[in-house]
Amino acid sequence: MKSIINKLSAFIFLIIAIGFASCNDSTEDLGQQLTAELTIQNKTQLLESSEWLLSGFETNVMHTFKNGKRFTHYGVAGVFPAEPIPGTEEYTITGGFLTIDFNFGNVYTYELKVSCDTNIVEFYRDGELQTTLYKKSSDYKQCL
Repeated sequence: MKSIINKLSAFIFLIIAIGFASCNDSTEDLGQQLTAELTIQNKTQLLESSEWLLSGFETNVMHTFKNGKRFTHYGVAGVFPAEPIPGTEEYTITGGFLTIDFNFGNVYTYELKVSCDTNIVEFYRDGELQTTLYKKSSDYKQCL
């Protein structure tokens, strides 16, 4: 009987030891996910899930993205109305890029770069930085 209890105890100990040895740190996994390159679909979902402040005009201009349209909100001292100004710009995914139609034949295609734990999105056209957006209510300033 003692032999069976000893073997059972050893087996349970072995299972527990294997379980602990194979555990990964969840913060390490999260860090790997955040540093992994996002697809254009992920980047577009990120844009659509937040409100974005325009660099240089953080207290006065905010953009939101939804259902293929970019909306602009003008504010005063960081207070923005719920309703955007009239007019929108349509956007689409073209290959690995985001294309925005600014109307009247002004159509531009951008490569999006996401940084600062997804709090900063930069729009590049032909390799040159065109626009930077900061996620509203985030700690983006610690990355500047």
